[in-house]
Amino acid sequence: MTQADIDRQTAQIIEAHYPYKMVHHTAVNLDVLRYVRALKRSGRKHGTYNSCWIMCDTETSKKPYTTPVYNDEGKEIRQATENHVCAWTVSVRAFGINLFTVWGHRPSTMIDTIGRINAALPGDYTYMYFHNMTYDWTFLRKFMMQSWGKPVHQLNTKSHYPVMIEFTNGITFRDSMILAQRSLDKWAEDLHVPHQKAVGKWDYDKLRNQREPYTADELEYIEHDTLAGVECLDATARELKKTPHSIPLTATGIPRLDVRRIGKDNRAKDRFLRQALDFLQYQIAEMVYHGGYTHANRYVVGWVLENVLCLDFASSYPFCMLSEKYPMEAFTKMSKPWTVAEVLEQKEEYAFMVHLKMMRPELKTYAEPMPVLQKSKCLACINPVVDNGRILCADYADIWITEQDLDIINKQYTADAMICDTVYAARKGYLPRWFTDYVFACCEAKCARKNGDPVAYFMAKGKVNSLYGMCVQKSIRDNIMEDYDTGDYTSEAKRTEEEYNKYLKNRNNILPYQWGVWVTAYALHNLFELGECCGDWIYSDTDSIYGKNWNMKAVNAYNDRCKEKLKKNGYGAINVNGKEFWLGCAEVDKKCSEFKVLGAKRYCYRDAETNKLKITVAGVPKKGAACLDDDINKFEKGFVFTGEETGKLQHSYYYTEKIYIDRDGNETGDSVDLSPCAYELDKIDIDSDYILEEEYIQVYEETENDRIF
Repeated sequence: MTQADIDRQTAQIIEAHYPYKMVHHTAVNLDVLRYVRALKRSGRKHGTYNSCWIMCDTETSKKPYTTPVYNDEGKEIRQATENHVCAWTVSVRAFGINLFTVWGHRPSTMIDTIGRINAALPGDYTYMYFHNMTYDWTFLRKFMMQSWGKPVHQLNTKSHYPVMIEFTNGITFRDSMILAQRSLDKWAEDLHVPHQKAVGKWDYDKLRNQREPYTADELEYIEHDTLAGVECLDATARELKKTPHSIPLTATGIPRLDVRRIGKDNRAKDRFLRQALDFLQYQIAEMVYHGGYTHANRYVVGWVLENVLCLDFASSYPFCMLSEKYPMEAFTKMSKPWTVAEVLEQKEEYAFMVHLKMMRPELKTYAEPMPVLQKSKCLACINPVVDNGRILCADYADIWITEQDLDIINKQYTADAMICDTVYAARKGYLPRWFTDYVFACCEAKCARKNGDPVAYFMAKGKVNSLYGMCVQKSIRDNIMEDYDTGDYTSEAKRTEEEYNKYLKNRNNILPYQWGVWVTAYALHNLFELGECCGDWIYSDTDSIYGKNWNMKAVNAYNDRCKEKLKKNGYGAINVNGKEFWLGCAEVDKKCSEFKVLGAKRYCYRDAETNKLKITVAGVPKKGAACLDDDINKFEKGFVFTGEETGKLQHSYYYTEKIYIDRDGNETGDSVDLSPCAYELDKIDIDSDYILEEEYIQVYEETENDRIF
């Protein structure tokens, strides 16, 4: 009998004698937990872990006694105030079935119940999850430490954002959102799990105490939050063939495990060490890395444009990994400065890290809508004229770049002097076949599973999205620590040569950081190459271009070049049910009957197919488009997206000296207040001397064959 057969039999016994139900913490029967298997932990960690999925969640309320404040119209202004836990749930799942959900009101009873669950389980260690743990941890931290002491280990990705917290009693809390990379309701929807988030059955504006009863709808809401969580975790782990102990902490960790396994079979560590950057070169590579390109055409900011077409690349970064050549040996410092021409003459054969110095750089034509020179990455910049972070001209600028960036800069800018002062070079080659085959296989799986099993497609899509992140993860990172007494977070710098050498020696590190740097450099170069096919380039965001007067013959020629690049490295189209999918090719993504942009990550358009107005504004949820009342002309500087309508929330943290009972009898510790937060639109401001006075958007003649919109 296989273990799967045994698990099915165990599930049948549990369902017969301990059928699932949601119960108050005072009535929960934990006897069912004795069936959970205790498995040995792998690696250097001794002891056993409990093979079950546990999701925890809290619901909170504002304090009701804050003095109200009113605006000029007499409307009450929502004030930030301390909050308290008013309800909580913990769901447990094992053997493919839900065992129980336990609930309560007070945070102290939640911590007591979690401790009882842990004690009733047979293993030494228990993994428990919160979805967006930063929120729940703030409310529960004092209660946890009062019962269990301070954590023995905590991993934070940034201030107020723990993703793993471990206590001496064997409990480790993890954040499921960093694994799912999406909200709980979207995660449950994508995986088609039995229990979906009961949206709309909980009033978040209602002020609640810890003694009040809940309606059937409210109980269903809090129950489904944690049931959906354990079902999503179980479905994800089954697809990955992982356990609560072995499942990765983050989404990027999913393909990383595959890459390490395959790389080990192909002696990837040996190659990694042969081409490893030294500490100085790594610091330079971090400066060379420029990320994505997001920019608005300064000449049309604030205009309402008609018939705008958006083209984007199919899997831009994976395409670059498969089709381009990368630094495949150690970098060597050149003995003397090079000219720009000398670097560009050898850019096909060598990868270059170049310290470019420019005396009086200036765009060759003021009509250039997309300047590439990034002020924030310059080591020095004197008297620049800046277009939303990009330099139009300056008295002096110097910057670290790749040969791909240099090619674009050389086409766009003129200068009194332009010299490659310090140059590092490494011979290029394709990425190793074991790695590119894995990348291509992930892309194939994503395409093949798109309309099939939702869990398999979710995992395949997640792998593809994480491939680039694996390559560009920083080799050394600061240690972000929480002060458990005050709640403050501090950052301890670990950017030393000693720490970097530890990174190099770690057997798990096999993907050179410079590969990720060049992925973004190639993607940027491809973006500008596609931009040459657009008569009027209006807006761009890393892998997409909004424009008018597209030359579709030129776009098709660009796509043909992409296909040839793939073929040259032995890859072709992905075939699914007789249909071909080509990575890297530009495709029509959106047709906009109206389009208006105010700056980077600030644009609005009317979808030509649905006739609905949509927005992309950094920090404002998509549903904020409703604030415009279907009028694109309202999308302008000074327009306010209200927090009540958009759902945009401001976080205010409150840390108490000790746990206290408020005037209504509510146990209160630290808390986070989420208050509706308004967002006021702004737009880029450019020196008028550097904007052409004549109308920039031109109407070009086009043939019937060229017309696509």
